[in-house]
Amino acid sequence: MTPKDRSVGCRAQVNFLTLSDPHHRFWILAVHPTTNLIAAGHDTGMIVFKLQRERPPFATNEGNLFFVKESYIRSMNFDTARDSPLLMIQRNSNQGMGNAYGGSLGEMYGGQSDTPPAQTTPARSMSYNSQEHCILLNHVSNGGTYELYFLPRGAGGVSGDTPAEPRKGEGIGACFVGRNRIAVLDRARNNILIKDLHNETTKRVKCLLPGADWLFPAGVGYVLVKNEEKVILQDLQQKKIVAEISAVNVKYVVWSDDMSRVALLGKHILVIATRRLEHLATVHETVRIKSAAWDESGVIVYSTLNHLKYCLPNGDNGIINTLKDPVYVTRVRGPAVCYIDRNAIPGIFAIDPTEYAFKLMLLRKRYDDVRKMITENRLCGKAIIAYLQRKGFPEVALHFVRDERTRFNLAVDSGAIDIALGAAQELDEPEIWSTLAGAALKLGNIDVVELCYQRTKDLERLAFLYVLLGDKEKAAKMANIAESSRNFMAKFQICMYLGDVEGALSVLAECGQLALARVMAKAHGLTDMIKELGEEEDGGTSVAKGKLLPRPLPLSGEQSWPTLPVTRGLFTKDPHAEDFEEISGDYYEDAAALEASERERERGGWGEEERAALGKQPAATTVDPFAEELEQAKSPAVNTGGDGWGDDLDDFDFGGDEVQAPTPAQTGGDDFEVDAVEQAVQMKDYFVPPPPGPGVTVRWTRSAKLVGDLVAAGAFDDAMKLLSRQIGCKSFAAFDDVFRSVYLGCRASVPGLVNMPSPMVHMSRGVDQPKVAVTLESVTNLVHSARDSFAARKFNDAKALFSTVAASVPLLVLGTDKEVKEAVDMLTSSREYLLALACDRCRGEAKAAGNTAREVQLAAMFTHCELLPAHKILALRTAMKIAFDAKCFIFASGFARRLIDGNPNPPSQALKMIQYCDQNMTNAHEVDYDDRRDFVVEASQLVPLYAGQGRKDCSYCKANYRPECAGSTCTLCEIGSVGFSAEGLRVKTS
Repeated sequence: MTPKDRSVGCRAQVNFLTLSDPHHRFWILAVHPTTNLIAAGHDTGMIVFKLQRERPPFATNEGNLFFVKESYIRSMNFDTARDSPLLMIQRNSNQGMGNAYGGSLGEMYGGQSDTPPAQTTPARSMSYNSQEHCILLNHVSNGGTYELYFLPRGAGGVSGDTPAEPRKGEGIGACFVGRNRIAVLDRARNNILIKDLHNETTKRVKCLLPGADWLFPAGVGYVLVKNEEKVILQDLQQKKIVAEISAVNVKYVVWSDDMSRVALLGKHILVIATRRLEHLATVHETVRIKSAAWDESGVIVYSTLNHLKYCLPNGDNGIINTLKDPVYVTRVRGPAVCYIDRNAIPGIFAIDPTEYAFKLMLLRKRYDDVRKMITENRLCGKAIIAYLQRKGFPEVALHFVRDERTRFNLAVDSGAIDIALGAAQELDEPEIWSTLAGAALKLGNIDVVELCYQRTKDLERLAFLYVLLGDKEKAAKMANIAESSRNFMAKFQICMYLGDVEGALSVLAECGQLALARVMAKAHGLTDMIKELGEEEDGGTSVAKGKLLPRPLPLSGEQSWPTLPVTRGLFTKDPHAEDFEEISGDYYEDAAALEASERERERGGWGEEERAALGKQPAATTVDPFAEELEQAKSPAVNTGGDGWGDDLDDFDFGGDEVQAPTPAQTGGDDFEVDAVEQAVQMKDYFVPPPPGPGVTVRWTRSAKLVGDLVAAGAFDDAMKLLSRQIGCKSFAAFDDVFRSVYLGCRASVPGLVNMPSPMVHMSRGVDQPKVAVTLESVTNLVHSARDSFAARKFNDAKALFSTVAASVPLLVLGTDKEVKEAVDMLTSSREYLLALACDRCRGEAKAAGNTAREVQLAAMFTHCELLPAHKILALRTAMKIAFDAKCFIFASGFARRLIDGNPNPPSQALKMIQYCDQNMTNAHEVDYDDRRDFVVEASQLVPLYAGQGRKDCSYCKANYRPECAGSTCTLCEIGSVGFSAEGLRVKTS
């Protein structure tokens, strides 16, 4: 390490790696004691680097693993774990340590790497041909090379110490695309070379992806081509793009055994897609993703630096194990995971796949296996309960919960009123009874509603319930209870419900409201009551004869609403049905068998007659046949006497003479005790209806793939997460008004009935697809209005409109590539105008501060924004005048010449300016501006960034910034993050 020449070198007996950085002086060097990491400290920090690539190249085929260890290609049988060398290979002597990552480590830090040719580095990838029993090894040195080795057939392995001679070639990402065909990427000519096994070129196919940097196998005649932003599936025969998908910096591709699904692995991203690259799920990790392998059931198991994780086809993921050291997964079969470590040593360890197997069964509706796993108590933990509740299976989550409060909440969510009732009796809290009353009222379970109101002693609601049901006797008893508890308001309301004018008058009189009592008595012609209340002092009031309001009619003659007799649980099949299928003990059968087992015979109902026809007795009326807690409802355990609202009113402090409640003879033989109600609740054969189906917004959310659809559905959290992945959104403040417009734009309120809320109508553009208010036409109109404001020098209005355009584009829902291009063009145009407006705003501040040089520079930056020709002319004329007034004649002449170029009718003022300035070729101020060099306008400080200088761009609008601005929010669009690598804007429906 030499601080003077600002370099750090790694030497054994010879120097094999040198890193140089002209901007820093290196002072200290440290080596990790166990891993291949070295840290070099400099003036402002440190760099951490590796000496060589640690991932061993490997490939799997059926039951075998092929890998490179030291100087041998080896094979291991997964079933027998037998490891044997197959072939001795040549050392890769044409590349150095620094090139193991596709470029020298010094280049990663702005320096240089000096490496001799004697050092060995592992290949980047391996591809195996099972038909010809040969292997391709890809290297990234010297622009990309590959080696083709033919493995010995039969039991014979390596013999002698002489390395096999490979067939070498130049190219990137060599892979097999047929029995005897190899595809190689020629980046220099942007071609895909098709070669035979003799390494001779047979065909050249144009690569259809600009900037392609690697190839991956995709079956016979197809190849996956990737660049930094996306991956395409190219047909080599028809020379066309079959499909494409957005995926940033894909490093590896893992196909399922049947080639029906593919996993694209990036540095921190995992994308799951179908054979035709239809997007299924995306997983983002904060640490590096190392490897992945498909389970037989269709679950992808992948490893990171310190965890082994899984991901279902719908995107649900979780942790399986914690890893002590990084490993590379090679095969997953049931509870066994095969791997290879950084020392190229294969291994195997056991996992517990129960969690992801359970979620997969739920996803594929294998309810038989779900039930079996539940009854075996193979699952536990709050994570499973939260997952079931989030996915809409609260009735399943009930079987994992023993806490009564949690059971109550889950039972209410799933509509299991009987389970909720048992939990409420255990908890016995007023809030619990109130919640249960609301849930039971929605389902029309009047008995439970009545019991809950009695437990909470809610006189008003209970009396109103009796009035609606037409039970006058119980309503009258509520009036007596209200009077005993001196609740005069409740007593008065109940009397008015029942039409008991005398009772209402007695309440008014007892409350001291004699004037109101006399008016009410006169209105109803009760002369005797008037005399008892006494005459008015003013001689009386003339009151017209009134009429009683019509008494409310009861809702129905039934107590509880009629319900569908659901006698089977969610996961129970009828064993007497013709298509009954025994529960499978194998949770890892292939995807085809899983989907085939989802059948369920269509049946018209589950009534008594149908079961009688099958010779089966009716089942017990419980929500779930294997929930033991439900059986508790059959015993009269609710009660118990003493705290009801019948003859025993000890719970109330009446504070006066005891009031005798009506006798059974007075109330029609009904003692109205809580015990009786509870017994009726428990003994009554009522049924819990199925839970309601998903609403419109839920269906919109499930089918949504674009941000606009998610916002219209009201799934704002999901929309913001998607924006963060696609465009690297760092600030969502700019989306406030646009989100509201899209959300409200697909909803309409129509006039309803009198005294009823107006119904809401959801407007759709298709099946389970919302109508998005932000359209390409509306955004185009915004752009035109903004440009008109810009031409009229209404810069504040123009900035607001262009900012709205930038916030509206991600919410578009478009159908064709042409429309997508128009949307991107409008976003680019908005960015340029926002940049121009920022230049003009800062120019005004510089002018006010008297900074003439800065004013000239900003006027010059204004002219380098990509504006419409008419607006560009206005910018050039303004800059020309500012430069002339500042006596910067060289700049003024340059602006005048640009004003004349391409203008068929050049202004005479520009011609005169050129003539005058050519005679005075001087600048009175030194300005950082050179129009002879290529540059872009830096968006944060509004200064030129010349070619060759480092730069970062906004993840959304692609505005240019200095590297120091990485991680900050874009100052133009106020949305994207500078330097963030995002998936890319997606506004196309297919």
